[in-house]
Amino acid sequence: MKLAIKEYWENLKVEYEATYNASIFSDYDVLKQYAERFRTYLITLMCEYSNDVDVACTLATVEQVLRDEKNSIELLEGFLEAYTNELSDTDKARIYTNLAFYYNDEGNIKEYDYLYAAVKLNSPYIETYRGLALYHFSAYREKGSAEDLKKSLRAFERGIIVSNDYEMNFGYAVCLFELKEYEKAKTTFEELLKDYPNRMRLLLSIAYCDVYLGYKDQAMNRLKQIKLGQDEQYKDKYYDSDIIHDFQVYEAYYVLGEYTLFLEECEKAKADCIVSGPPYYFALWLNNQHDYFKKEIAEKREELILSLEETKVDEDFSSEEEKQNCIKSWEEDIKDLDILVYKIKNENFIPILELQLWPEYGCYLIDCLIHNL
Repeated sequence: MKLAIKEYWENLKVEYEATYNASIFSDYDVLKQYAERFRTYLITLMCEYSNDVDVACTLATVEQVLRDEKNSIELLEGFLEAYTNELSDTDKARIYTNLAFYYNDEGNIKEYDYLYAAVKLNSPYIETYRGLALYHFSAYREKGSAEDLKKSLRAFERGIIVSNDYEMNFGYAVCLFELKEYEKAKTTFEELLKDYPNRMRLLLSIAYCDVYLGYKDQAMNRLKQIKLGQDEQYKDKYYDSDIIHDFQVYEAYYVLGEYTLFLEECEKAKADCIVSGPPYYFALWLNNQHDYFKKEIAEKREELILSLEETKVDEDFSSEEEKQNCIKSWEEDIKDLDILVYKIKNENFIPILELQLWPEYGCYLIDCLIHNL
């Protein structure tokens, strides 16, 4: 059945690409017409083969493509309820992982429950472990929990057993870095670099490890090799996961204590974005750019005061309590700015900046039309 489904979808893609001379995923409005045709075909199959896992999972995916994930969830949960006694553990792990993806909405606990259920069944799918690792890493970023970070590390470890690929190994090394195990993280990044030479994301990650290991010269050399923007050599067809932003480089210069170089890179970045914050203000003051420091602080204070005054006359709040809390927040921001200025000028205060790495965030839907069908 899987081959028949794949062949039907491939024929639709060929027809689309011959007609429009573009990928079937390049225009959603047209894709929608083809996805609806695919759905009609799958519904017909579902009527004849109601207990077929391939049909159910693919139909759920098409519902998701048509932006109705509620139907995807209802279909697969209903399928599980109807045929649970007939399904193998592998089939259940597949469905659980897909359901987790559909529940992937700001830490929905059902996402975790389904992923954990799939892991307990020794899921053979790399997507299960990718999803679980990313779930825990996101929880770590949100709550700062070392336990969540360790769980993410363990999920990446299990994923490596299933598929010893770049994404799993990179995520594993990122967790080591965040756990401050810089030597171990660097070793893994360097091993990956052998297979992915000159990959900018890896060069940046190794440089970050060198920063915290105290290898300043090595870190500086790595940072100067990094090209900003999309890494064209490793550009993914569907994701912009290998884009290096300017702040990721100049923040490393700050942590290294290279404040002049940090400011130079900040000035370059201003062409594309707003640069502000405690490290920037501190570097200006330390480098005796006092007039510019005062100008930047004055502009920031004016910005905060304007936001405060706009909030005071804003009538769109759902309650007076919400409005007062927002006013209080702006007032605290202004007070914090004044305290920061005093500490920088009078107490030799050095703002702390922590370098951060993130794993590759991507799709973990097993039956994804884009990646797996």
